[in-house]
Amino acid sequence: MHPSALLEPGSPVCATDWSHTATQAMATGQWHGAWCALLDASLPAPLAAQQHILAALDQWDALPATAPMHQRQQVLEAALGALQAAHASVRVEAPACAVHHAAGTGLVKRFARGGFTLGPVDVQVPPGHILGLVGENGNGKTTLLRLLAGDLAPDAGTLDWGAPQRDPYGLRSQLAYIPQRPHQWGGRLMDHLQYAARSHGLSGPSNRSMVELVIARLSLRAFRGHQWKQLSSGYKMRFELARALLTRPRVLLLDEPLANLDINAQQTLLSDLRSLARSPWHPIAMVLSSQQLYEVEKVADAVLFLENGQPRNLSERFAQMAGCAVEFETAWTTPALLDWLHHLPEHTRQVNGHTHIVSFAADFPAAQFLRQAVDAHMPLGYFRDITGSTRRLFVKD
Repeated sequence: MHPSALLEPGSPVCATDWSHTATQAMATGQWHGAWCALLDASLPAPLAAQQHILAALDQWDALPATAPMHQRQQVLEAALGALQAAHASVRVEAPACAVHHAAGTGLVKRFARGGFTLGPVDVQVPPGHILGLVGENGNGKTTLLRLLAGDLAPDAGTLDWGAPQRDPYGLRSQLAYIPQRPHQWGGRLMDHLQYAARSHGLSGPSNRSMVELVIARLSLRAFRGHQWKQLSSGYKMRFELARALLTRPRVLLLDEPLANLDINAQQTLLSDLRSLARSPWHPIAMVLSSQQLYEVEKVADAVLFLENGQPRNLSERFAQMAGCAVEFETAWTTPALLDWLHHLPEHTRQVNGHTHIVSFAADFPAAQFLRQAVDAHMPLGYFRDITGSTRRLFVKD
């Protein structure tokens, strides 16, 4: 096995008190969080409860922007009560925690042209967990995702997402793969989503309700009547995600979903991905590739770092680095900065645009670096401790 975890995986995702989460969000005026909790709980609920939630959403949308807090709470409390009654009546429960880990073992892909070889790579993702896939461009991230998706046949190794790779139909029925540049949708967006739901057993009113709920869960209600060409890159990604969720995948593979998104859109999407992965009713094993290292590290339970097509043991790499590493921006001139750095312990420095990256060879905490910078009145425009971040592995000393 090739160890890949930067962060220890959390405990298995089992039942959570969704109503408590919704109640807390309502009490503090966190309307988006309250609706997320309610919509997540509505997906496994009976049709009548789902339709009640959709009616509540219509009522919510009709409220004026100046509607008082108590009026909004009344709508949410009525929706919460209906869902609690529905769950109690049909005993909607979280499934027992799955023991099967979605996995690829010893995966290898060789390309004669260019001489590039990916692997061998082992990937294990428990249900309800997110694996972050990072590395510089050209190091095999997309190739690995396509292997995991069954789009490429490996030259060696095995793939098992709950169905063996010798059963392509069974394999693809277990997973959804969203590439960085999805194909254009023609016609009505709703038709695509309803077809995805219908192909996985939902028809009639159940089909329409589920599609509307997933659209609402991903904040897409305002864009239901749009054409594909009218959507921004971020909303195209969200519609792709909606279509994927309607197939109820056990595994979700995403290639650069944060590309072309502004910082607020990135944060919202990552929050949605984390809560969707950890659903108490339908936990998903998720693999997320991105160049946004810090954002991925916030939500990932483990990180796989690829370098020249090879997985790197992060524990060993970080153990070899005795001191801290920091990146910062300052208005000081280069001579003034170098003169100040000369009085600090042994280190290396790299410049990336306006950003300085300093790595220390001996034990020297980032807090001490920052304290001395402040004492020297260094004008800092940006500072980050990257000692435990995969960002450090991109620095070429």
